[in-house]
Amino acid sequence: MARIGGELEQLVTLRGVFDREAGSVDELTRSIRGQLASTTWEGPAADRFRQMWDGEFEPSLSKLRTALQDAAMEVSRRREALMQAGS
Repeated sequence: MARIGGELEQLVTLRGVFDREAGSVDELTRSIRGQLASTTWEGPAADRFRQMWDGEFEPSLSKLRTALQDAAMEVSRRREALMQAGS
């Protein structure tokens, strides 16, 4: 039979880590976006890079942020379920 349980306070901490790192991804994205906007770089390679940033790199960071936020919510839901099962 499968064992079910968990340390509720550790789950709170885990959720906090996911939330904090989602915020870190936001900060990283803003930092790179700002630096890219203020960097003098011209030519076909620069244009291709900026297109890749807009079309691939930044959306990937956004997906990572969303995945971390989703993980935080899932940990929270699982913690609530454990609390209810224990009462």
